[in-house]
Amino acid sequence: MATTLADPTPSIAEPSIDLQGLVGNAIDGIFIIDRNRRLVEFNRACEKLTGYSRQDVLGKNMFCAHAIQCQNAEGVSMAGNLCAGKDVFSCETSDCTERMRSTSKDGTERWIETHYTPIHGSGGEVEYVMGIMRDISSQVALENDHARLEEELVNYRREIEARYDFSNVIGTSKPILEALELAGEVATSQTTVLVTGESGTGKELLARAIHFNSPRSGSPFVAVNCPAHPEKLIERELFGFEKGAFPGADQDKPGRFELAKGGTLFLDEISEMDLPTQAKLLRVLREQELEHIGGTRSTPVDVRLIVATNRNLEELVQEQNFLQDLYYCINVFPIHLPALHERPADILPLAEHFLERFCNETGKQVPGISREARSILMEHPWEGNVRELQNVIERGVILSKGELITPDHIPDGSSKAGSQLGSGKGGTRFQLPKDGLDLESVEKSLMEQALDQAKGNKTKAASLLGLSRSTLRYRLEKFGLD
Repeated sequence: MATTLADPTPSIAEPSIDLQGLVGNAIDGIFIIDRNRRLVEFNRACEKLTGYSRQDVLGKNMFCAHAIQCQNAEGVSMAGNLCAGKDVFSCETSDCTERMRSTSKDGTERWIETHYTPIHGSGGEVEYVMGIMRDISSQVALENDHARLEEELVNYRREIEARYDFSNVIGTSKPILEALELAGEVATSQTTVLVTGESGTGKELLARAIHFNSPRSGSPFVAVNCPAHPEKLIERELFGFEKGAFPGADQDKPGRFELAKGGTLFLDEISEMDLPTQAKLLRVLREQELEHIGGTRSTPVDVRLIVATNRNLEELVQEQNFLQDLYYCINVFPIHLPALHERPADILPLAEHFLERFCNETGKQVPGISREARSILMEHPWEGNVRELQNVIERGVILSKGELITPDHIPDGSSKAGSQLGSGKGGTRFQLPKDGLDLESVEKSLMEQALDQAKGNKTKAASLLGLSRSTLRYRLEKFGLD
């Protein structure tokens, strides 16, 4: 009996798909229009977005008959139009997408994004256009918030840059103008800068001004106050560490060098850094790369370095408390900021500047500084420099009740400056010993004390002794103290 082999290819049943059901229950709004611009499909999601039912719109011209008010992103009225005011049937070769602000039947306003896709017939012509609608109101709100924050950031950066513009630095005396001229010349370069000066002279302020007037102004300015970190912690702050590098290191942490990437790293009071950290810093500056504590991979370093100190680094090098190679590495472009007593002509302009600033911050109306108070400000030694003057004026504004700042508004240390200086420079009687004294030894001892109190600053030492700088220099040479 003959047998025949059955066809080995199994028959595949055509899937039964309810296209109308899929369209009707889709999450996004789906509508279809024919070449006569009349709606032939309008699903439930479209009904929800527009507030119109299928019965309201099917067979009618796209929304226009029902006066749905739409505007595109440019605010152009879109009622009854498609694809940013163009007939979508003219966009046969590509899909079209547009955003519109739409007002539905119940008056609800929302942002709608619609994607139009042409559907071609057998002859190659566009027979239908399918539109897919979705509510993007939340997305647009986020975009608007982002744009607002970007604008605020730009405005904030402009304010910062204006605040640290060299032209806003108060002072017309020769020492400060020389410092500002040097800072302006070096700002546009990548050179390492060493800023020296007493505490309170504004070293960080100058460093920020250099940064915000440099090509790196769009990147971070990161400041590290070296004395604020114990010896064992300063390395972690500067170079970062890996997870598990030491007890308590639960996760990786980038160092300040990495946080300042592309910008400026400011090391304040670098003289207080311990020798082991100095050695690691020197290696980073030489190699332009670093390793995290506990790590093995090298990370490239891209920062501009500005350092500051209120101490004499050359003396620290001689005392072996500062690495000589590191000193040569950072002492590329030194700028010295003068103490306030070295530029007395700037005291009153600075006081007026701080007065205006704190009046704006507190909302108070203080007409000015009295003549007596001005005299006290001019006589005060200002050992705390500009920072001390700022604090004195801030206190005066707070205590003032709308009247001029007077000696009563100035702290005792400042208001008694004149009398203190007067008693110290001639009002005190010294008791002579019975056996007499060696005037030269006394004079030498006084100069040594003055230099020690002035931390080696000859101008300040001369002021303490009531001498001119040239006279002090002569006497220092006489006793071999120069």
